[in-house]
Amino acid sequence: MLVEALLALSVASAPGAGSATSPRSPEVCAAEGAARAGARDAELAYRDLGPAAGRPVLLLTGTDQQMTQWPQALLAALQARGFRPIVYDARDVGCSTHHGEAGPANWPAIFTALAAGERPALPYTLETLAQDAIAVLDHLGVPSADLVGASAGATVAGEVAASRPERVGRLVLLMANSGNPALPLPADPARLAAIPPPPPMGADADAVAAYRVAAWRALDGSETLAAPETYPALAAAATARSWDADAIGRGGAALLAAGDRRPRLAAVRAPTVVIHGDADPLVSTAAGREVADAIPGARFVAISGMGHSLTPASLQALLQGLTGSPAGNGHD
Repeated sequence: MLVEALLALSVASAPGAGSATSPRSPEVCAAEGAARAGARDAELAYRDLGPAAGRPVLLLTGTDQQMTQWPQALLAALQARGFRPIVYDARDVGCSTHHGEAGPANWPAIFTALAAGERPALPYTLETLAQDAIAVLDHLGVPSADLVGASAGATVAGEVAASRPERVGRLVLLMANSGNPALPLPADPARLAAIPPPPPMGADADAVAAYRVAAWRALDGSETLAAPETYPALAAAATARSWDADAIGRGGAALLAAGDRRPRLAAVRAPTVVIHGDADPLVSTAAGREVADAIPGARFVAISGMGHSLTPASLQALLQGLTGSPAGNGHD
C-alpha cells in the first residue's frame, strides 16, 4: 500500500482523447513556449508570471503535479496582492527533463537499502529537488523568495528553507508530511482504495484521464476549490502535456529515502504557516501538526472539510500566511 500511496501523491489532472500518452509531449511543450532554467543534469520548464516589481513567490508542486495545474484563482489573488508568482515543472514532471533512462523505481532494492540504514541508489534525491528550486531562482536573478509548497512540494520547500535560509522569506506548507514512520501513509486506506491502478507508460490518454479524475475525487474532502465536474477537462490538458508513471515512482522514492523530516525542519528560520485539512486521506492531520511543531515559531492552521487538495478556506489561509492579513499585500 505504501507504493500506491506514493503514486497517489502525484495526482495531476487528466483526460486525453484516445491517443497514446508520453512522458513529455514535444508538441504541447513547444507550443507553450515556456522558459527553461538549467539545473544539475536537468532543464526545468518555468513561468515567471510577474509583475517584475512584485514580491517573488515560488510555488512548488506535488509529485507529478504540473505547473499548469496551479489554480488561476490562486495566481490571480497573489498578483492582486503585489506578489510575483513563479511556477515550474519539477524534474521528471511535465515539460522538464524526464529521467527515463533510470527506468522504474527498484522498490525491493530501495527497501533493502533503507532497512540496512543505507541511502538507496536513486537518480535524484530530495536534496536534488531542493537545489532545483534554487536553480530557478538563480536563473531569474532572484536573491530570495517566499515559498509555497503543496504535498511533496511542501517537503521540498521545507528542505530549501532548512538548507538555504538566506534564500527564503516566508514559508507556507500545505498538506505537508513529517515523514514520521510511526504515522500511517496513507491516512485513510479505505478511501484511497477507490483509486484504480495507475495506467502504465504509454497508456491511452482516456485511461490516464479517468485514473487521474478518480484519484482526485478520492483525495478530495467535502470542500474543494475546483468544481469536481471540471476535473475531466482539467485532466485532459494535463494528460496531453505529460504522463510518466515511472517518474511518479522515482519522485516518491526520493521522498521516501529522505526519511523523518522533523530534525531537519528544526533548522528552518523563515516565518512559517502549515495548512492541513482535517479530512486528508493521504497525509494525516497529525503529520501536518508535527511539521508545524518541528519548525520554530510555525503556526498550524486546520481547515475543516479539506482533503488532499486546495479549498477556498485553504487559499485564504495561504494568502494570510504570505501577507499577514487577508487585505495585506506583497510589498514589505
